[in-house]
Amino acid sequence: MKPLAELTEPMVAQAIAAGVNTVILPLGATEQHGSHLPMGTDTWRAVALAERLAERLPVLVAPVIPIGCSDEHSGFAGLLSLDAETLAAVIVDCARRMVAWGVRHLIVLSAHGGNGHALTLAAARLQQEVPALAVWIPDAMLVCGATVLAIAEQDGIPLSALGLHAGEGETSELLHLSPEQVRMDLAVPGYTGDMPTALMQLVAVGTQALTLTGVVGDPRQADAGRGERYLVAQTACYETALRQWLTQTNPV
Repeated sequence: MKPLAELTEPMVAQAIAAGVNTVILPLGATEQHGSHLPMGTDTWRAVALAERLAERLPVLVAPVIPIGCSDEHSGFAGLLSLDAETLAAVIVDCARRMVAWGVRHLIVLSAHGGNGHALTLAAARLQQEVPALAVWIPDAMLVCGATVLAIAEQDGIPLSALGLHAGEGETSELLHLSPEQVRMDLAVPGYTGDMPTALMQLVAVGTQALTLTGVVGDPRQADAGRGERYLVAQTACYETALRQWLTQTNPV
């Protein structure tokens, strides 16, 4: 279906009456992604994945929330960020209104790892305050991580280059989704050491203490074709997991 924002009210009511009572709410972020990628990289990725899922499943796609919890990028220009409690409250507020017009399943699809704490808060509140709504908040690493890494390894891209932030992975995806926004002439490596260690340091001390380039990975081998393969694989992983969840879920 078309995105929710492009539908009229009667079209939404008709979809609900026909049994389309599942909404995907994409979450992005507005934060630095090195010198070569736009601030809205996570937002573009979240929208792309949600819209691809909507081509395969009977779901509505809500407008993306383009500001997430990104304080780990403090010190870099352009940062916009919310407190975890604020983002959680926005999700809960939207969910309440969705239930009022017939939504029974909500998927919160985040393309930014820093939103994790807010999502935990939102999940707890939704379970307590909106029991009529079944909520799925997938963990991208658990659902798609191994598949994406396998694609990278097939092409000789190590995890240290694939990266966690603005590395080969995200850069390849943006080269496919919006190549005009990618400045490969400015692509430089950042932190390319142990990625589990990097993740802990990002949370503990922030990106700037880890790498002055803002990049965790090495984007220089990015390729649009590989980016499309990453996106196709992630969509398939999410679709499989989502279908299973919908089958198992019985909203109140």
